[in-house]
Amino acid sequence: MINKNDMLNSTLETALRILMLLRNMPDNQLDIDEILLLDYYVLHINDFNSKMESLHPSIPNRENEILVRRKIIQQSILLLDSRNLLTTNYTSSGIRYSSNQLTISFVDYLETPYAEKIKTNISKVNEKSKIELVEEIKKHIYNNPKFWLNEFEYSNTKEI
Repeated sequence: MINKNDMLNSTLETALRILMLLRNMPDNQLDIDEILLLDYYVLHINDFNSKMESLHPSIPNRENEILVRRKIIQQSILLLDSRNLLTTNYTSSGIRYSSNQLTISFVDYLETPYAEKIKTNISKVNEKSKIELVEEIKKHIYNNPKFWLNEFEYSNTKEI
């Protein structure tokens, strides 16, 4: 049996969110950076829309998750690809991922309260164009002084 504490930010939890994100954006192909940023948005939606409830707690320095989540996103994509739950598209602009019929069928069976919260937050993704939303997320994260301050503090402690 899986310990529920082992699920938080696991490959499996992240993979389920990616599936739901791709399911909600059937006409879009997403690259890994877009998935990373949109996943952050879904997890911490209250940072962008105070009327919405974030999935994960508003811990200090959460913007730094972007620096460590890429690997788990990659592992999650590999898991989904190994089960044919997403489509990998090799394009002139790089590798992009999209939903397929298995994605749709699988996600439509997810009915837990947590899955419903994810679906609610993901529904906000389509209120703006993908390009506009990704740029908003980038500005929120990369223009945040705390993000860069923590980076400098970390790099300074490595030299000591």
